[in-house]
Amino acid sequence: MRIVSYNILDGGIGRADPIGEVIAAQRADVIVLVEADDVDVVDRLVRRFKMDFVHAPGRGHSLAVLSRWTIVSSINHALVQPDAPRSLLEVTVQTPGGSEVPILALHLHARATEDDETARQHEMACVLRVAHDWRTNGVPHLLVGDFNSNAPAQQIDPTRCKPSTQKAWHANGEKIPRRVIQNILDHGYIDTLRASRAAAADTMASFTTHEPGQRVDYVFAHGIDATLIEDAWIEQDRLAQFASDHYPVGAQINLR
Repeated sequence: MRIVSYNILDGGIGRADPIGEVIAAQRADVIVLVEADDVDVVDRLVRRFKMDFVHAPGRGHSLAVLSRWTIVSSINHALVQPDAPRSLLEVTVQTPGGSEVPILALHLHARATEDDETARQHEMACVLRVAHDWRTNGVPHLLVGDFNSNAPAQQIDPTRCKPSTQKAWHANGEKIPRRVIQNILDHGYIDTLRASRAAAADTMASFTTHEPGQRVDYVFAHGIDATLIEDAWIEQDRLAQFASDHYPVGAQINLR
C-alpha cells in the first residue's frame, strides 16, 4: 500500500489542478485529504484518479479518503462522538489480496501553546479509544493526517516557523510541546518516516511550505512490523510549495 496524507488548505479552492499534479506524483493507492471542505474539488480529484471515496464533513473542516481499492466501510466519528477531534474518519479498505485494513484519518486542534497541546491530548484520547480493539486484537491499522503536533526527537528551529508558532515558543518557555506524539508512540504506533528515514524524520518539515519549521503530518502504523515499511517521505517538490500550506506525506507498506 502506498498511502498519502495531504492537507490541501481550506478545501483547495482554485488549486485543484496543482493539488492533483502533486498527488499524481505520489502514485498512491490511498489518499487522505485534510481540509477537504469543497465537494467540487473532491469530486474533481475523484474523477481524475477514478477512485472509490468517502467524504466526511466535520466540525469546521472536512476529510476525504480516496482509494484505488474498495472502501468496505466508513464511520464519521467527528459527528457521532462528542469528544472526537473536529475531523475523524474511519475507513476500512480491502486490499487486492482480500485483507481488510482500517485507517483512521484525522485533523487535530491547531496552534502550539501548552493549552493547545492539552486540547489535542483530549482529542487523542478519543482517537486511541476508537482504535483500542484493533490494538488489543493485533489488527494492522493506520493513523493518518494532520496532527498539528511535534515528534519528541524533531529538531525545531523556531526562527523557521511561522510567527504565531514563534510567539507560542516564547510563551511556552522556549519550547514546543510534544506530549501528543509521545503518547501515540507509547501506545505502540510506528512513525513510518522515522522507521524508514530516521534522519529525515528529525530534520524535515511538512508545515508550512513557505516557513518549513515543523513536521505535523504523519502516517503511523500499528500491528505492522517495522521491516514491512518499505519507504516513507515528505514531498517537497517545487509545485508542492505552492499547491497548499502543507507538504504531503506518504508511506509505502508491504501488507502481507
